[in-house]
Amino acid sequence: VYSDIVLPTASWYEKNDLNTSDMHPFIHPLQAAVDPAYESKSDWEIFKSIAKKVQEVAPEILGQETDIVALPLLHDTPAELAQDQVKDWKKGECDLIPGKTAPNYIPVERDYTAIYDRFVALGPLLDKLGNGGKGISWNTEHEVQHLRELNGEWTEGPAKGCAKIVTDIDATEVVLMLAPETNGEVAVKAWDSLSTFTGIDHTHLAKPKEDEKIRFRDIAVQPRKIISSPTWSGLESEKVCYNAGYTNVHELIPWRTLTGRQQLYQDHLWMRAFGEGFMSYRPPVDLKTITKDVQDDGDNLVLNFITPHQKWGIHSTYSDNLLMLTLNRGGPVVWLSEVDAKKANIKDNDWIELYNTNGALTARAVVSQRIKEGTTFMYHAQEKIVNTPGSEKTGHRGGIHNSVTRTVLKPTHMIGGYAQQSYGFNYYGTVGANRDEFVVVRKMKKVDWLDQEATQKEAAE
Repeated sequence: VYSDIVLPTASWYEKNDLNTSDMHPFIHPLQAAVDPAYESKSDWEIFKSIAKKVQEVAPEILGQETDIVALPLLHDTPAELAQDQVKDWKKGECDLIPGKTAPNYIPVERDYTAIYDRFVALGPLLDKLGNGGKGISWNTEHEVQHLRELNGEWTEGPAKGCAKIVTDIDATEVVLMLAPETNGEVAVKAWDSLSTFTGIDHTHLAKPKEDEKIRFRDIAVQPRKIISSPTWSGLESEKVCYNAGYTNVHELIPWRTLTGRQQLYQDHLWMRAFGEGFMSYRPPVDLKTITKDVQDDGDNLVLNFITPHQKWGIHSTYSDNLLMLTLNRGGPVVWLSEVDAKKANIKDNDWIELYNTNGALTARAVVSQRIKEGTTFMYHAQEKIVNTPGSEKTGHRGGIHNSVTRTVLKPTHMIGGYAQQSYGFNYYGTVGANRDEFVVVRKMKKVDWLDQEATQKEAAE
């Protein structure tokens, strides 16, 4: 857990944290409304306590160990051009060559006797190797020294000479100090690093904010706009709103693809085998989840269930906010077309149930002309935290939007070592296609909040 690579996180349980992405132009703070009660702790303190206890008992069980870690063929590295042909070493079609026909295998030293000391310290490799992302890197000695001065420095032990990361605010300050989006000096260095590849001076995009350094207490006062960074493809300025691909067009920066241009054709063996060299329509996949056992008689529908991105929140954040609940029916909703709703005798705001062999969910119906006949929408991250009655089908409280779906791997998402189809954390990798399913939809006969059952359980306890 040595913090050599620092990534912003977004935990909803931590006391102090940061929230942003490469499509959000502001850095947002996450702060607790109240301190953790009694013996409860924030995420940061919990993991710190675990690390401390492991370090205490480790000498009896574990010492310094070496793990061999498989590292995928990464985007923005030479390995992204490793597999222009698909050959399998396990079948004898080629030799096993780490970094070309197989992942890289990296030895990683684990010192369990110093796991706490490393957890609360900024790793020494940032002084030696610098920081970077998406194929570029830059020196960070200056920023690491600033962190020693800001957070303090360990003067003894395994982390001697390293900057401290004792509190959750310390951790946020590490991210803010090292990231080009929140440190103007770093942003200029990052653009300068990219300039060596393109042959064009891009530093003018960050020079006006070179002296700007955003601290956690700054964003606690108000969200602060990020500084333009080469690790994002949009531009942040007072004249241009964030627009993906802006710097590629106006700064003549190649797209991170095989050709360096926007690509419509994927000339890969698997893509061609699946008929997906070009963008193409694919009808809904019937995963056989509507069986005779779940198909009831009466007024019900079988519809294609789709879960688009959250409409009344940001991921699962703010969806239980009173203002958001007031704007959106006060709880989970499912959208139906006017034509389908009429077939099943469902009116706007009725309680409905959706189910198949995977599970069941309950929600209010939003009857709308914007929904195509034959489909039903449930915007995701509608969790059963408020206003969710019991399911007539299962006898338990209705589930979330994923209750009726299953995760199915799509083979073309498993392509690796091929330009933009090479692994990148949080960007590209083997993902589950779990937003295309069929469900039975019916109006609920009785809305049971399961309050009596809960009261009886509490009394029994």
